[in-house]
This record gives sequence, C-alpha cells and structure tokens, in this order.
Amino acid sequence: MDAPIDIDYGDHDSVVSRFYDHCAELVMAATGCLSARTMQHEFRVGAPVWPGGAGTYAEKAHADLTPYVEDVLDIPDRRHFGVYNVWRSTDPLRAIESKPLAMCDPATVSPGDMISSDGRRLTEPSTRVVLYHLVHDTAQCWHFFPGMEPGEALIFRQYDSRIEDPASRVTFHTAFNDPTTRDDAPRRRSVEARVAAVFAEDDPPERKSRYQAEIPTSYPDGRPSSWPYERMVDWGASGKHCRPA
Repeated sequence: MDAPIDIDYGDHDSVVSRFYDHCAELVMAATGCLSARTMQHEFRVGAPVWPGGAGTYAEKAHADLTPYVEDVLDIPDRRHFGVYNVWRSTDPLRAIESKPLAMCDPATVSPGDMISSDGRRLTEPSTRVVLYHLVHDTAQCWHFFPGMEPGEALIFRQYDSRIEDPASRVTFHTAFNDPTTRDDAPRRRSVEARVAAVFAEDDPPERKSRYQAEIPTSYPDGRPSSWPYERMVDWGASGKHCRPA
C-alpha cells in the first residue's frame, strides 16, 4: 500500500512517536479495528546492530506468534485482538532489491505443516518465546512484492484471535534470495513494527485455553517441554492507542 512518511529513522524519539502512530493508523485503516497500538519495532540491515543482537535477516519460514503470546499482551477483557506487522524500507532513495520478504498464503498451509519451536528473541537480555516453523509442502503458495518503493508499506497478519484455524491465524514469512537480484545490489535496509489491534467482537472466555492447548507440551522424544514464554522486554507501551476520529 502507498504509505509515505518523512522521518529520520535514526531519531529514536521520532520513531516511537510519529512512526508508531503512523503504523497504528495504517493498521486501523486496513482492518477497521476499534483501536491500535504499536508495541515494538526492529531494524534489519543484514548484520547485528549490536554484538549478538538483532538486525540480521530472518531466512527461515516462520510465524513469530503462537497462542502463548496471549499471556503477555495487555488486551481489554473479552475483546478479540490481532497483531500485525508493518514492514517497509528505511532507505529513502532506493527500492528494496536484495533479500525481499516472502509470505505464504495461509489458505495453502495445513496445521500439520506447523512445528511449535522454542526460541529466543535477540533482545537485551534475550527473551524466551515459542514460535512456529513451517515444513515445506508443494501445495504451499508464496508471494512477494518486488521492488518495494520507500513510500510503500506491507501489512500482514502475525496473529488473529478471531480465527479458529491455526494455519490461517498467522502468516508464515521469510526473507529469501531473489535470483533476479543484481550482484551489486545494496543490502536491504528495512524496519518492521508490530501493532496490536483490538476488535469489536466479543471473545468467549474459554477460547484462549482452547488455542493454547494446540501447542504440544512435550518434545518428539517424549521429554516434557517447560520452556516459558516470557514478556517481551522491548514490547512497551510507547505508542498511544489510536482510535477512529
């Protein structure tokens, strides 16, 4: 979608104020939600932005959020919610060429293709999470947007509590090597913001536990899994709630 913004991504205060509000407004316009709040952002430059930290490209098909995330999000009681990524270039002069982002059509993913995985987010300190990885199947259909311009943004669903089907509730995505990329293309410089959206629909009280029961409680070899899902240290409340005018 066209979403121009004139901002210095090196100015932290501008990012967590103007850019956060901008992303929340984009999600509201795209989803029709009651309110939206940008919780966090990450820059991708193809290398760690600090030793051992994030900044590299995620090059395995994955979905960042599982039903366990519901234990660490502040959502109004009895309201359905979603989490969305707003993904875009931070280079004001160039379209994205290298390592574009591909997304798998949720309608072509079956629950049997999904693997629940222990993981760590590269925060300081690191944060333990549970995410999904994807087993390849020839029925899966992937899409990407070549040559995304600096004034464009991509919005995709990370999680939607209204959707019963686990495979449709999330969007599997990954950076990939586009074989048409020229050899001297610059590294992709991008930012992704995670936005929580609250919907009008009532959320039945038993729904959360039913979703969380989808996650296995043991490893394939039978060992019990006691990996905790921790509150994200970088998921703050910096962005204010945006509501329709």
